[in-house]
Formats: sequence, structure tokens, C-alpha cells
Amino acid sequence: MSGMVSRMAEIDDPRERREDALTTRIAATMRRKLAKDYPPAGTRRDAHPKHTGLLEGVFTVDPALPADLRVGLFAEARSYQAWVRTSSASDKPQSDAVRDVRGLAIKLLDVPGEKIPESDEPQTQDFLLLSHPSMPLGTVRLFHDAIVYAARYSPLVFAAKMLLTGRSGVLKELDAARIRPSSPLEIRYWSTTPYRFGADRVVKYSLLPTPGETSPLPAELPEDYLTRAMAQRLASRSVSFEFAVQFRKEGMPVHDAAPRWDEAVSPFVTVATLTIPAQDFRTEERDRLAEELRFSPAHALVEHRPMGPVNRARMRVYRENAEFRTHRRETG
Repeated sequence: MSGMVSRMAEIDDPRERREDALTTRIAATMRRKLAKDYPPAGTRRDAHPKHTGLLEGVFTVDPALPADLRVGLFAEARSYQAWVRTSSASDKPQSDAVRDVRGLAIKLLDVPGEKIPESDEPQTQDFLLLSHPSMPLGTVRLFHDAIVYAARYSPLVFAAKMLLTGRSGVLKELDAARIRPSSPLEIRYWSTTPYRFGADRVVKYSLLPTPGETSPLPAELPEDYLTRAMAQRLASRSVSFEFAVQFRKEGMPVHDAAPRWDEAVSPFVTVATLTIPAQDFRTEERDRLAEELRFSPAHALVEHRPMGPVNRARMRVYRENAEFRTHRRETG
């Protein structure tokens, strides 16, 4: 009941009243595309289908947090074992050398506490982050148009619509979000979408590499150069990131994920550390697990409920398409 009340209270933007219908169309379009592009036994995930690595990690809550930050997952000073999946966002796997939005998803294991009703994993907490501070497709309508126009016609049709409707800024931001980093372990990531932080506060997340050093790009870029870069680094030493939260201030939107929340107005505050120990992750077992694991904003404690229409759409689309992939794999 509390989840329903929260949802009803959250939907107050007239632009999102057709949210459910748009989300249904997004999910159906993605399922048709998956069925067309991949044989049943080899169906990939719809979002970030190419992983560059699945890494073991340890997520440690800062033991010195002040009382007002001891909420939900961060209530106690403890460590969680984690899976960390690095990926590229293109809907079809392509060479790492091609500029793309990069993703990093964290799945914490054995997390106690009440999960939101939408969660289908009772013991996990997921964090989904991107290599860009905002989501250019920041509304369900834009998310819908980008998916449906590209699948039914061509990405050029979506681009033409943006130009004809005076929204060329969306295209510029999408292009700016595509990067060619030296390593997924050397860049910063953002949640781009907001989440609850307890009963009455809202935050966004960010992951910042420490100490922040970057390596030069190699002279030649093999199609798996990002995987090779991580393997080389993790062969001999660990990597760490600061996990930080940014509190929403007045005027910072929840219903549109495109605007970046100003860090000068609300700086990020570190609440935990993600450590990725030295390891050999390039194994068939790890690659298989990277395909099987489900990452979703829905895997969340009630204190960290995903906020906004885009998150609601993602929770539903990810669940339905994950179930579709599992069914195809088991019956194909």
C-alpha cells in the first residue's frame, strides 16, 4: 500500500500521464528487436549488451558517517561482497574503439532489509551508473521515441524528429556522452536518475576513481582494448572508487533526468568505498555470469526507492525483457 501511495504522489507531471502506455510500447519494441537480432539460445540483454568485464568487488560503508547519512544501506559500518559489470551502451555489440556511453553496474550481495515491491531479488541492492552526468533521453517520451523510431525505421528518423522539433540539443548531448576512455576503471560514473535517501530526501549517485590517475590510450585499439586494460591493471593491483551521494535542492528536477544537478549548489558527499581487488576475470564462467546476472534499479531497499518516470519505465522494461531472455534461453 505504501508503494502505491508513493507512486501516486510522485506522478504529478502531465507530460508523464501516458507513461504506462509508452513503457508498454518500449518493452514490446525491445522484445521484437531481441527476437529478431539473436537466436533464442543466444539472446543478449536489451541494455548494455556488451560487457567489458565482470569483476568481484567489496563495497564498504564509511564507518565515520555522521548520523544524518546513516540511512538504509548506510545505516551500519559494514562491507558487502559485490559484482561489478562494466559495459558499453550500444544496442549492438561493437568494437571498444568506437566512441560510446560506458556503463558500470554494481550488485551488492546479502543485503538485509525490506526491498521495494517491484524487486524480484530479496537480498541484493543494485546501482546502475553511466559515464555521463546526465541522461540526454531524460523523459519517458524521449526514451520511447529513440527506441521505437530506431527499431521501426532508423536512428536517422529519430534524429530528424529532434531537429524538426527544435531539440537539436538532445542530439548534441547524446554525441557528447560518447567517449573513448583508456580504461573503465579510470573514469567517473553517475546514476543520472534520482533515488530516495530515507523518507524525505532524494539523491543521485556518483562513483569517482581514486586517486584519479588516467593512462594514455594505446597506439592501437583492438576491439577488446577496454577489457585488456582492466586485465593488465588488475593482474597486479587493486582499484578503488569513492561512492558518493548528491542531495536534491530546490529546483533540481526529478521528472526529467536530462538536466544535471549543479555540484556547486549541492556537492557530492562520499558515503562508501568500492574496492576491486586484483583478479583474473577473463574466464568462460565469468563471461557466462555476466550475461545471466540481472541488474535493475528495482533491486533496491525501500529507503533507496528509484524516483521519477524514467526509473519507473526502466524497472518495468528491464524486468519484462529479462524474463523474455530467460524464457528464450530455456526453451530455445
